[in-house]
Amino acid sequence: MADTILILGNGFDIAMGRKTKYTDFIEFEKQLFSNPDEELLEFLKAKNISIEKYKDNLYLKFINENKDTLGDNWSNLEIMISQLADAIIYFKENNILYNENMNEPNKRHSEGLKEKLLKDNNAYAKIFVVDNFSKLFYEKNWKLLQREVALEKLNNEFINQLDLLIELLEIYLSYLDYIDFDVQKIEARPTALDAISGLSNSSVLNFNYTNTSGYLFGTSEEKTHFIHGRIDLDRPFSRINTMVFGIEDKENNVNSDLIPYQKYYQRVVKETGTKFEDFFKPVYEYSSVGIAKSFPKNIIIFGHSVDPLDKEIFQKCFKLVEIVSEQNRMFKYRFTFTYFNELAKRSIIKNLAIILGKEKLIELTGKQNVVFVKSDDMEGMKDALLP
Repeated sequence: MADTILILGNGFDIAMGRKTKYTDFIEFEKQLFSNPDEELLEFLKAKNISIEKYKDNLYLKFINENKDTLGDNWSNLEIMISQLADAIIYFKENNILYNENMNEPNKRHSEGLKEKLLKDNNAYAKIFVVDNFSKLFYEKNWKLLQREVALEKLNNEFINQLDLLIELLEIYLSYLDYIDFDVQKIEARPTALDAISGLSNSSVLNFNYTNTSGYLFGTSEEKTHFIHGRIDLDRPFSRINTMVFGIEDKENNVNSDLIPYQKYYQRVVKETGTKFEDFFKPVYEYSSVGIAKSFPKNIIIFGHSVDPLDKEIFQKCFKLVEIVSEQNRMFKYRFTFTYFNELAKRSIIKNLAIILGKEKLIELTGKQNVVFVKSDDMEGMKDALLP
């Protein structure tokens, strides 16, 4: 019988009826500071959470102030983080936040600068940084600091705000777990995954911070790797938040200013590990005469857009099965990518071409090592599964 690996993205939680979109989180933040209900207040009290430090988070403030001009991107927090990080680096490389004749960003200079920036790429993020630098400059009394030091402090403010944003996201998802599993006691909704026998025995590479598959399908924590960390409000004070939330590594050269925003760096700092690599090791069955037979591997990707943000992980998954395949020509594997609609399917194919290269993708689809199944198509999943 084939071995099953589930690779789960946020689309899986959404398919189970959970409110885990970024838009849900942004609405929660608004409710938290304007009109929290009794259930939420009781939850915060039980967890001994004070919310004041999360108010006016710079990233959420940027989204709320610019929602009408950002197009569809406003609902993707990772894109917003990337835009603001790029804007800060731009000002560190181009020393234009200050009035040339004064060691401060006076109002007249800032207004003229913003007018010029409107013609630039990433204009709204840059203008937001100009406004907040001016505000922080006087609030924090940076006037006596060298310009380079003040700009470094600006970068650190945004890094600190990113840490607070991650903490706030943890609070939201923990509250959602409480509502979904303790109060409403939701059950699994039908999907193509229902075609997989012994689903609870699957290994799980989980890109989510939640353990939805454990609650709804009974997958074991021992065989689950939370590659981006997980929510855990009950952890001891000495343990750090393990949630990884940021941007992709855009360059081969290390940019010390961008490092704290990048996922690979956060994975190292938060020690999310490489446990998932063990899932791809072959499982053998030995006959009475000692001949080994390796079980096929069905690798099911559900609810993940295969965004290049996570390219390092996907490249590693493909490399691991190829190593086994080269060592054992009888070994069979198949990556089955599920998709919500045709638009999502085209996006996944485009992302795979970026991650693997066009020629490699053509080779793998030609050999049926990569196939695509609609996320609600049980019959299609049955046909795709290796026996």
